[in-house]
Amino acid sequence: MLGYIRKKIKEKIKGFIIKIIRDELEKQGDTYFQIFTQMNEFRNASEDMLSSKVEAETNISDLVKRFEKLKITVKKIEIDIKDFEKWSKEYFEIMNFYKSSEDVRIEKTLEHYLTMKYLPLNPEDIYIDVAALESPFADIVRKHLKNKTYKQDLVYEAGIHGNKIGGDAGRMPVSANFADVMTLHCAYECFQGDSDIRFIKEASRVMRDGGRLGIVPLYIDNVYFVKTGPKYDKRKVKVEKEARWVWRDDKWDKEPFSRHYSPESFKARIIDNIDGLDFEILHFSNLKEIEDYHRGQKIYCHFMFKAVKK
Repeated sequence: MLGYIRKKIKEKIKGFIIKIIRDELEKQGDTYFQIFTQMNEFRNASEDMLSSKVEAETNISDLVKRFEKLKITVKKIEIDIKDFEKWSKEYFEIMNFYKSSEDVRIEKTLEHYLTMKYLPLNPEDIYIDVAALESPFADIVRKHLKNKTYKQDLVYEAGIHGNKIGGDAGRMPVSANFADVMTLHCAYECFQGDSDIRFIKEASRVMRDGGRLGIVPLYIDNVYFVKTGPKYDKRKVKVEKEARWVWRDDKWDKEPFSRHYSPESFKARIIDNIDGLDFEILHFSNLKEIEDYHRGQKIYCHFMFKAVKK
């Protein structure tokens, strides 16, 4: 009797394992076929379906005029290259972190300099680096300023663990009036669905009076679009009907989602949903000068969104 029971248990376990393997193979096969189909679509795509072509049509001066027509304040700023160089040497840790980032190493470092300069960050501030993932910036800031810093990301364990805040950035497990400064570095464009709208509302709740929020780069283009790498299953991507969907045609061919607003769509989705924040868009007008100074580097942070809680 015992042998019979053991036999049945083994058969059930075997059947269970076989089912798991079969389901996983079917899933992988389905994904493989989807990617294969997408790659064919990508290779035969017209120019208006390729992100590089869509972005190439964008004129920054025209975007500024469109913002101004919408009565959104745009502040023109020339980045002080010498001051940036000085800061980069002081905060050498962030430059070292991005040393393997090839032609965007300076861009990545510059984004952090801009939030520290134009928010700015002080020793008494409680700071959250939102959508930080593997970035050490919050730790670097704490090392230099001796203040209290946190890093937040969806992939972290839910809740607050040490200086990590896990979960949805649009529903943070923190009290109201928790932080003085919040930043997003090359991250806001990855917020799918309505998470970009929910976050801007949450930022108003989380920040104290006088609290500062910075988003850089703020990706603004001629048309409102979302780009997806052809080697990522686009069926998993949420794209609102107002946005054009295009293929990403750079080396980041497995990236799922990057949202680029038009001035009008940014107003409709974000500005019109802001409550209790004074805001402006900073326009950095001398990026070509920085590219000339740092030969071989791509600099593209034309815009930064800055908001202050009233």
